[in-house]
Amino acid sequence: MKLHIGLMTAAAVLTLGQIAPAAAFSGDIAQALQATVSEVENALSSSGLPAREPISLLLLSGDRDRYVEGLLKNAVTAAGLTYVEGTSDPVWDEILRQVEWDERKEDILDPATLTAFGRLKATRLLLYGTVRSASKEGNRIYVELELHVSSIETKQHLWGRTFARRTYVADRMRGIVALDEPVRALLRATMDAGVSSLRSAPKLGDVRSVAVLPLGGDIDRYVTGLAQDMLSETDLYPKELDVPTLAEARALLQDQPEKADAVLYGAVRDLSETMESETFDETVYKVSAEVQLRIQSVMTGDVLWSETLAKTEMRSESKDVGWDLWIWAKDNPTVAVIAAGVVVVVFGARALFKAAQRPR
Repeated sequence: MKLHIGLMTAAAVLTLGQIAPAAAFSGDIAQALQATVSEVENALSSSGLPAREPISLLLLSGDRDRYVEGLLKNAVTAAGLTYVEGTSDPVWDEILRQVEWDERKEDILDPATLTAFGRLKATRLLLYGTVRSASKEGNRIYVELELHVSSIETKQHLWGRTFARRTYVADRMRGIVALDEPVRALLRATMDAGVSSLRSAPKLGDVRSVAVLPLGGDIDRYVTGLAQDMLSETDLYPKELDVPTLAEARALLQDQPEKADAVLYGAVRDLSETMESETFDETVYKVSAEVQLRIQSVMTGDVLWSETLAKTEMRSESKDVGWDLWIWAKDNPTVAVIAAGVVVVVFGARALFKAAQRPR
């Protein structure tokens, strides 16, 4: 990261950001962010970061009204780490004015930037990142955070993770959390459409190798594996970088561009089932999958290919009628006794009637 020469320009950007902040997150999205930051807290607790090293939080890109920032401050403390407010140091604002504003928020901090922060007296670690997604489409909410921790003293990147969550706000709609064979088949069919799209992408003509990152919201990395298979069916050669985040991949490929020409990243934004109809012995579900993918050039940072792959199918499940009746009887004991009595009376009356009709 280079220090910005035009301090007036950077200050103007900061001022504009203060004058016209983005609208606050809606209630549903805020709840999803809270649940996601709970996962961040657990990850920080097991990260091995030194508990006594003071850690400060840089502003997050994509945050609104500094909402996620507030959640993360609490998460750092709850994880047993030592949080200090960076803005309490007079050097803090000076450094922020000098650092490239747009780049600092998403890239891994380079040694030059960390050296500048080294003038701080209290802070020794920096937590920073981006809110990659926080959106609601219909009844589906998808949020994704990418976070990093770097050491001011050693100039090393110590920790990085991507956190993603899908939630659904409709009563008859639920997220899929385990992949059975029908769901796997739907995901394979969803990704099949990407092959023809890749083959016809004009900007990928000079690309030979593509590093595939773990997709946000993936389960057991299944769709990430399908993305690698999708590339293999074209002239592109998939590679693994063994890094979990886009920022780490960018940093690695800038230093070692021979490892890949481009990087593929994205998210499983939807994997759900919605109950469409229900009868006494069968329930019908609409199963939906949506995968958003991008391929970005290592050299220029340009997006060379972008596609949202989506597919739905109907699936029916037979009911265990006997078990359902037992559950109903437990929940409605009085009605069940009356119904049972009526059945006994009806069958008893039928038996008496048939007995009376027999020839003697």
